[in-house]
Parts: sequence; C-alpha cells; structure tokens
Amino acid sequence: MNKPKIKYVEHSTFKECLDKEFYQVEIDEKVNDEIEIKDLDFNECKFINIDFKNIKLSRVDLIDCIFINCDLSNIKFDFRSINRVIFKDSKLIGCSFINSSIRDLEIDNSNLEYSNFSGSRITDLKISNSNLRDTRFVDIDLKKVSFDEVDFANSEFIDTSLNNIDFSKCRINNISIDNYSLKGMIINEYDSKHLIHLLGVKIK
Repeated sequence: MNKPKIKYVEHSTFKECLDKEFYQVEIDEKVNDEIEIKDLDFNECKFINIDFKNIKLSRVDLIDCIFINCDLSNIKFDFRSINRVIFKDSKLIGCSFINSSIRDLEIDNSNLEYSNFSGSRITDLKISNSNLRDTRFVDIDLKKVSFDEVDFANSEFIDTSLNNIDFSKCRINNISIDNYSLKGMIINEYDSKHLIHLLGVKIK
C-alpha cells in the first residue's frame, strides 16, 4: 500500500484555499460560517481537528490527503477518485462512496457506520480498529484488502467477491451476504456458526 505523498505543507485556512485551490496545505481551524467547496481536488493536504458540518463538499477528489480527528459525516464522495488517503481517529458516519475509484485507502480508529461503498472499484484498502456497522458493500470490485478489528455487524455484502479476504479478527454478526460473496471468505470458528445456514447445513 502506498502512503500519501506529501512533500511539503503550508499552514492555511479554508478561505485562503478557496482563492488558490487546495494544494500542499495543512488546515487546523474551527469553521463557524458555511463554506461551499466544489469541483476542486484536495491534493497533498492535511486536515486536523476539522468538523466539516459547515463545509459543503461537492465533486471533490482526494489525492494524497491525511485526515486526523475530523468529522466528515454524511459527505458524498460518489463518482469520485480517492487515491493515497488516510482517515485516522475520524467520523465518516453515513458517508457515501458510490461508484467511486478508491486506491491506497487507510482507515484507522474511525467510525464509518451507515456508509455506502456500492459500485466502487477498490484496490489496496486497509481498515483497522474501526466501526463499519450497517455499511453497504454491493457490486464492488475488491483487491488487496486488509481488515483488522473491524466491526461489520449488520452490514451488507452482495455481488462482492470476498475470496481470500480475512475477516477472522472482525465482527460479522447479522451480516447480509449472498453465496457469491461468501465463497472463499476467511472467518473464525465462532463466526462460522452465523454463516453456516447459508450453505443449507444444520447444526444439531
């Protein structure tokens, strides 16, 4: 997995970046007034302690970015490009990544509950110590994926091959999954009892 390529960043504000675009900047500020950002790339950027509730993002690509302790809940990244990005200690509750192109994405100690990745192409994804309960993975092309201590409870995996993907250190209770997605999935002995009914097998 490739890390974000950030060579140099200059401390800036959202207002300044709207004038010169988001490139090689670090932003750490409290945003009280509503800001609209659209049709721009966040390129070689670092965001720290940012609550995006007053920041409306529209048609924004993320390239070589780091988000630390940020709240991006309910933001739509549909049909966007996300390349070499890290979300750490952040909230992305209800975020939508539908039909996006995602490569080299790392998520650590973050909350993505109710997020939706349906229709996306995802290569080199690493998620650890995070909450992805009630998340949708429908018709996704997954390659080079690593999950460690991830809570996928009540999530949906449909038309998404999980062959050779290791869920043994994750919670997968009450997930919805079809036979195509299930084939080759690596799980622990405890979770096998939750999924064995899909094979038409009964335990006596």
